[in-house]
Amino acid sequence: MPVKIMNNEEANYSKRALDALESGQIDEFNRLYGWALRKDDDETLYNLAGELYALGFDGKALRIYEKLIERYPGDHELPVLAAEILVDQGENDRALANLEKIPEDSEFYVSALMVEADLYQTEELYEVSERKLLAAEQLAPDEPAIQLALGELYYTMQDYPKAVTYYLRLIKQGIPMMSQINIVERLAASYAASGKFEKAIAYYEQIHDEDLTPDILMQEGITYLQLNEVQRAQTVLEKVVDMDASYSSVYPYLIDAYRRDEEWDKGLTAAQEGLAADQYNPDLYLLAAEMAEHAHDDELVEKYLQKAVELAPDNQAAIIRITDFYNRQGRYAETLNYATDEITDAQLNWNVALAEWKTEDFAGAQKHFSAAANDLADSAPFLLDWYHFSKENGQLEQAVDVARKYVKLVPTDLNMQDELADLEVQGY
Repeated sequence: MPVKIMNNEEANYSKRALDALESGQIDEFNRLYGWALRKDDDETLYNLAGELYALGFDGKALRIYEKLIERYPGDHELPVLAAEILVDQGENDRALANLEKIPEDSEFYVSALMVEADLYQTEELYEVSERKLLAAEQLAPDEPAIQLALGELYYTMQDYPKAVTYYLRLIKQGIPMMSQINIVERLAASYAASGKFEKAIAYYEQIHDEDLTPDILMQEGITYLQLNEVQRAQTVLEKVVDMDASYSSVYPYLIDAYRRDEEWDKGLTAAQEGLAADQYNPDLYLLAAEMAEHAHDDELVEKYLQKAVELAPDNQAAIIRITDFYNRQGRYAETLNYATDEITDAQLNWNVALAEWKTEDFAGAQKHFSAAANDLADSAPFLLDWYHFSKENGQLEQAVDVARKYVKLVPTDLNMQDELADLEVQGY
């Protein structure tokens, strides 16, 4: 089809429709669009479809393409354009029906292969999509759009070394940006995901300031954390907050950066800023509680832990943390609020066992110590608690058995060796 729109004719309803659309007159646009379908020439309609597709009016563009396909059954571009829209709409069977009209000797066959590859990606048939793109690459080995499509496919498949290959080709061709995709950032992210953090940083640092986004900066900061370059990570992640304080996903990484430098006050401030951006994130409340704990603010610790449990009552990590807190404070009755017959986590069983022991529910404590024993058989602190409970409860044979396991793990604990020897002398 011809390419240029013919705007100089008095009866050019397409242009008038676009003018109405631009001025926000939707009803007038719809009226003029209907007249365009009936009155405008095919060249004008072809260009109207392209304009409408670019503006997001896929359905109206598709209607024009299908009208033109009926008139020009030998035109190979029109079915490809229609198929592209149909893939966007999830009409894959109809899209394939259009693509099957394109013969291999057509100049639009490569375009058809790319649309078909996109179609199979939407169905997560990545290997089929790969075959289509590799076939297109053989026919047009220097086409940047194909190289980008292959890079993006491998990136989606998490085959990062292959993604690097295609992103590098684009960079070497002097194409740092294409289809609104920052190729340099993609290359850096692929290197990072491959464990090549130094190479990733080298490319992150090449991205121009005006192209930096919170996403890019956060990934760069995470890469610095992977390299344990904590100060640089902090600097980059702080830029994310400066750029967009509501970008809540950055805060766990920023808190981690402060944690590594033991900057607990900064970590607590970052956690509180994160909660201001996302007040329904239980993981952020747990991080805030951790920072508050290091800042020796028990009131805040309890506040944040209670909120985490409130938001995620089935979150085992949150329940373990709050029962740890209550036990440390000797508030065993509050720990026992979380004692149920369905506890499967060993640490939570241990916490509940301690609370039951301290409140003289020896039967319950025995049950929960035993439930935790298999998973915590190599935990010296657990074995020490279990030993003292068993001895206090008069279960001396069990105490000896636990003590033997403990001294194997901690042979330097001479006091425990003496206690074990005394019990063995007594015949236990």
